[in-house]
Amino acid sequence: MKIIFLFVTLATYSLCHSQTLSDEELILQTLNKYIDGFYKGNAALLKASLKPRLYKFGFLKNKETGTYEYYEHMNYDQAIAFVEKMKAEGRSRDEQTIRKAEILDIGNHIASAKITAVWGMDYVLLSKDGGQWMIEEVIWEGPYQKNEKLNATTTYYLIRHAEKERIDSSNKDPKLTEQGLKRAQKWSEIFQDIPLDAIYSTNYKRTMQTASPTAEAKQLNITTYDPNKMDLASFKKETSGKRVLVVGHSNTTPALANTLLGNYKYQMISDDINGNLYIVTLSKSEQSATLLHLE
Repeated sequence: MKIIFLFVTLATYSLCHSQTLSDEELILQTLNKYIDGFYKGNAALLKASLKPRLYKFGFLKNKETGTYEYYEHMNYDQAIAFVEKMKAEGRSRDEQTIRKAEILDIGNHIASAKITAVWGMDYVLLSKDGGQWMIEEVIWEGPYQKNEKLNATTTYYLIRHAEKERIDSSNKDPKLTEQGLKRAQKWSEIFQDIPLDAIYSTNYKRTMQTASPTAEAKQLNITTYDPNKMDLASFKKETSGKRVLVVGHSNTTPALANTLLGNYKYQMISDDINGNLYIVTLSKSEQSATLLHLE
């Protein structure tokens, strides 16, 4: 059995030109529609992911005894009614942290997958009919246990801004030089095969210009931050389980790497170096950092 691990967080789904998508991409679209259907109380997304002959049941942990007990079967109509009621009661959510879709195996017309969500863990069977992948059966257990939290790996890519203009020493917000603009473009080429989830930059021309080519290529917005006022706990929570590019300065970039690691490992960057790349990886079980220098 081939195991395909694909971690995807999708807020929207592109249904155009679906005939060009691979089976993996089509299955992931279906899985994420299913997740958002329940998270957001969106019956239309749920209908687009479920077969009308759906068979779903699970095991719910009894809070008093700590044992898992069989929970009732839910059919297609009940699933649609459930999310409609949930939305009407204002219980919808936009959860991104506890959200994971894994494709386990793909056959010619059947596939298996695993979903981890706030309600717990689902094992899913899908079938393909007319080129469309839909969910046939679901067996689940829950609720999601905080002490068994998904061991999400977060990776930070920390860089300093590219070469800046130095004509006017009194200018506190200079732009990039031609060399700097070329380096910014080079960064976008370096990150082209890395599935970034977010891009952060200080609110200066030189850092924003450094981040822009990558943001445009990835179709991501740039979130500005103030390194002197950063709430590290909130930042780590917002970026948990993601791949994040952070553009800063000669002093703030290594300082952030040290702060994320919890120890003093890197010194301030020499003023003539603009190609340092700090890769900081954090998970429940480990933390590591690598420094690369790119010409």
